[in-house]
Amino acid sequence: MMKINFEMLDQPIELAGATILTIEDTKIFAHLAKLFYQYQEESELRLFNEKQKSLKATELMLITDVLGYDINAASTLKLIYADLELQLNEKPEVKSMIDKLTATIGEMIGYELLEHELDLECDEITIIELFKALGIKIETTSDTIFEKLVEIIQVFKNLTKKKILVLINVCSYLTVEELTELNNYISLYNTTVLFLEPRKVEGFKQYVLDEDYFLSEVSED
Repeated sequence: MMKINFEMLDQPIELAGATILTIEDTKIFAHLAKLFYQYQEESELRLFNEKQKSLKATELMLITDVLGYDINAASTLKLIYADLELQLNEKPEVKSMIDKLTATIGEMIGYELLEHELDLECDEITIIELFKALGIKIETTSDTIFEKLVEIIQVFKNLTKKKILVLINVCSYLTVEELTELNNYISLYNTTVLFLEPRKVEGFKQYVLDEDYFLSEVSED
């Protein structure tokens, strides 16, 4: 169970499954979005678990621009490659075969370098470099913003080092039916997703911090 706390709250908010937090004051909304973007363990924005342990910056996945977000960003692929390497380490026979084949390739290229007029050298090929050379990436087929958000949640679910996904101002792009289905995906995958919104999302349970800095929990209409 994750919790969030910042200066305007009298007590922390629990984040379970899909949680909508609406900030009606524009300046506070912008400031909170900035705090998420610059998040560090010792910042005025606190993200922590039931044991009061603060969330590490590397455990937060933040999307401020869903339209411009690249699912195959280098930072995401780096995490996926690390997971793949761990997966291979659990299969020593497969790992050993790959190591032998890459060593053979390295030797063959090394012989060719000796024939060149320049003094050339090469390093051993690592598993991570092999993943990059093979162009391993996430297959994307999304045509709509809703489908892209589903893909993002699927990716987030499989990034073992990420603990919370924060989506800023995305509900405006979704119909009630799409947001309901997205929430169902989040529940199915048992993930923690925070929707940070600048205005109320009609038809959904949410926390609302109004312009008088009063926090209320609004039920579904």
